[in-house]
Amino acid sequence: MKKSLILIAILLFSLDLTGCARNNVNKNDLVNRDQNVTRNNINNVRNNNDSRMRVADDVAKKVTDLKEVDTANVIVTKNNAYVAVKLSPTSQNEDTNSIENKISQRVKSTDRDIDNVYVSENPDFYDRMNTYASDIRNGRPISGFFNEFTETIRRVFPKAK
Repeated sequence: MKKSLILIAILLFSLDLTGCARNNVNKNDLVNRDQNVTRNNINNVRNNNDSRMRVADDVAKKVTDLKEVDTANVIVTKNNAYVAVKLSPTSQNEDTNSIENKISQRVKSTDRDIDNVYVSENPDFYDRMNTYASDIRNGRPISGFFNEFTETIRRVFPKAK
């Protein structure tokens, strides 16, 4: 009887030591694991953004139906639409804020998933957006120019989310 109690006590004590030993993790292992998790999260965010970046030709068509707009390119990421327009010659004397509001309303009514619309009539931005749209349509991997696209958006729309 005493032997079995001693054996049980030794077994419980050894299990307790084993459990404590597992909590004694090397701090370098934790740092490395945290860095890998962070790196993977960043890559996942980039991959998610990449897969959500698309050319919205149907939206661009509806924008160009406005009499003030000659041509338009629209790229959508998540719930944001980035619209590059060339205005028609007849709209040169009109209020640009009014035109941008019309464009924004047209974009949101065409694609209900879009919450934020950013419009620019800057010719350089229009050319870049045209290039990005062409690259996406031609199957170029978005990861190859996503950072450049993001930087362009930050410069043209510093208040964009």
